[in-house]
Amino acid sequence: MNEISYDLLWQLVQKERQTNELQLLPKTFYSDCIGLLDSIDKKDMSEDEINIKKNASKLLLEIYEKRKQKLLIYVAYKKHLPQPAIPSEQELYERLAELVNKEKINFGAFKNTQSLVSLQKIPEIILPSGKKIGPFEKDQIVEAKVDDEDVKFLISNSICKEV
Repeated sequence: MNEISYDLLWQLVQKERQTNELQLLPKTFYSDCIGLLDSIDKKDMSEDEINIKKNASKLLLEIYEKRKQKLLIYVAYKKHLPQPAIPSEQELYERLAELVNKEKINFGAFKNTQSLVSLQKIPEIILPSGKKIGPFEKDQIVEAKVDDEDVKFLISNSICKEV
């Protein structure tokens, strides 16, 4: 990669904005940029040079934020990072993937449901458990948990019947 400059950061921002693909950057990209920005002494700089440094910092932050968004997309679609990856991005990708993989829907929780059919048109009602259901049209299928006080309430009050 070329020596890091304001123009290079501007070009990288443009490339990151134009595509959903992560651009290949050297593993030391962020540390090189921060090192360069930190090494510039503000005492010896003109007002224009100070503004360029501030803008370069903003561009670097935009590159980082855009790449972080792309990492989330890569995780969501189980897409591998282009290699060689920047270590901090690789670590973030792995932590996000681990978190996403832990969050699985337990479909076993849906096994104990019972189908009921509404006997009449009903507005939204609050059940004994505090849950809200409805509105339902007459003869509409209603899914409810088995052995739930709500099912007994719906049947005993002639709101629904078992299918």
